[in-house]
Amino acid sequence: MALDTTAPRSRRSLLTAAAGGAAALAASAAAPLGVAAAATNMQTETANTSAAETSIDDSGDRTIGFKTTNVGVAPALVVHNAAGVATTDAETDPTDPGGITTSAGVYATSADATDAAPFWAATFTGVYGFAPTWSAPSPGFAQGVWGDSPDVGTLGTGDVGVRGEGFIGVVAAGGFGGGATGLRAWGGDGTGDDIAIDVRGKAKFSRSGRTTIGAGRSSVKITLKGTTSSSRVFAVLHSNRASRYVRAVVPTTGSFTIYLNTSVTSATYVAWFVIN
Repeated sequence: MALDTTAPRSRRSLLTAAAGGAAALAASAAAPLGVAAAATNMQTETANTSAAETSIDDSGDRTIGFKTTNVGVAPALVVHNAAGVATTDAETDPTDPGGITTSAGVYATSADATDAAPFWAATFTGVYGFAPTWSAPSPGFAQGVWGDSPDVGTLGTGDVGVRGEGFIGVVAAGGFGGGATGLRAWGGDGTGDDIAIDVRGKAKFSRSGRTTIGAGRSSVKITLKGTTSSSRVFAVLHSNRASRYVRAVVPTTGSFTIYLNTSVTSATYVAWFVIN
């Protein structure tokens, strides 16, 4: 089935149904592992094969459970999960929808995996990462996946490069001061007809609002941090006043003034919007 990038589609409905299954998964993960009858030692420089789980349980505090390094253009670690036999309803989980043939290539959790998605819900996923809500003493927030680089921290490519779903789908924050940019969008190379931002639904801007020009007055001054003489400020009447209109909007450092062509005889609403 072709990917529909215009309509919302997520695994949240599956995850909601799987709430009970997640707890069962955690309990299963805590159970003792079975020992294969024909267990053999892992061999270096050999493609080892196995039909049972091979695991490392590192109980040391602040020790590395598994480490691999490499030199050259080959990756240090390659993880691949091939499709297997399709599951049937309740085969691996009471809420398993059936028909699942694969899971994530990498399934990683931090601190507490109780509320993590069950394995089957991570089907067709390269990397699944989960972390519970931040509980450390100092303020902060948990993150399922963290990509960090002086260049690009996280790169997503495909028909949809990056998709975020949640109460807040995507949060983009620039630096602190210095004119940093929270979100930058290009439409192609920025010179053609390609669309940089396509908004489906309402758009909310903190640098917009509505003010009142009192009776007998023809202007109003709005104080707004970050406004400069080069800011682009637009304003329009939000009250029906015959022969009255916004004559000019003049920005300056930290504020702008909206001027009407003449004074109003009663309180009049004016809506405004600052672009930069």
